[in-house]
Amino acid sequence: MTASTSDAAYRHALQVLEDPNRVAGQLIGRDYLSHSSIRTYQRCPLQFYFQYVAGLEPEFKSASLVFGGAIHAAIEQHFLRLLEGERTPTLDRLMHAFDVEWQHSAGDRVRYGRSETPASLRDLAGRMLAAFQAHEVSRLDSSAQLIGIEEELRAPIIADCPDVLGRIDLITATSGALRITDFKTARTGWHAAQVAEAAPQQLLYADLVQPLADSLGCRKIEIRWIVITKARQPVIEQHTLSPEPAQIARTRRIVRRVWQAITQENFYPNPSAMNCATCPYQQACREWEG
Repeated sequence: MTASTSDAAYRHALQVLEDPNRVAGQLIGRDYLSHSSIRTYQRCPLQFYFQYVAGLEPEFKSASLVFGGAIHAAIEQHFLRLLEGERTPTLDRLMHAFDVEWQHSAGDRVRYGRSETPASLRDLAGRMLAAFQAHEVSRLDSSAQLIGIEEELRAPIIADCPDVLGRIDLITATSGALRITDFKTARTGWHAAQVAEAAPQQLLYADLVQPLADSLGCRKIEIRWIVITKARQPVIEQHTLSPEPAQIARTRRIVRRVWQAITQENFYPNPSAMNCATCPYQQACREWEG
């Protein structure tokens, strides 16, 4: 065992004895874990280091990421208006919410895809939001109670790990189930692989909402994804999952292993043709010397 390896093991042994939230605050500048941070580490530990440990400013922002956030803001506006008693908000109101979020998030370092422009993306947003409003997913079931919109939950759900923080797009309840809904934008419709890839985040969120489900007398938790495709004629898809205890336990174990790797400072590049092309730390990665 080298001296540096021994030092890392010693630091890890000390961290195990400390409060995980305090360790996280010292190491990554936040006293909790989010699924996006865990996913970033799984994708590339060095990207995690640049973003969460070193705190580097990204070299650019992906237009698709900004676009997805603005669509979410518009959908949030839709359900907020329903919660306040409006029948159906106008498309103009949703587009205003889209514009405000776009202006807030885009800045001057947006990287657009081939044939993308701010105007073309705004036109696409209008078509997608119109399709959303015309679909049944935009309406609340008369038997469902609206519990939360963009609800932020935080809890220590994994042993020896910091609190997990999640932001859930929509929470509704019926007499028998608590449903958490995640809205997604995608170039094409989803297949089983996309559902499997998205499942760990929502399984963690199912763990977070369990106390809420218990307090409301809901016997089960349902996970639902609403996918809106980025097409000339957008399509709305629904995908569902009823989480099993074994799935949640496996997700907890994965997060715990990732956190252990983070505390041991296992940061290294993970080259990938798909991920490297969209990574906002490409120059920093080329200059990294280990």
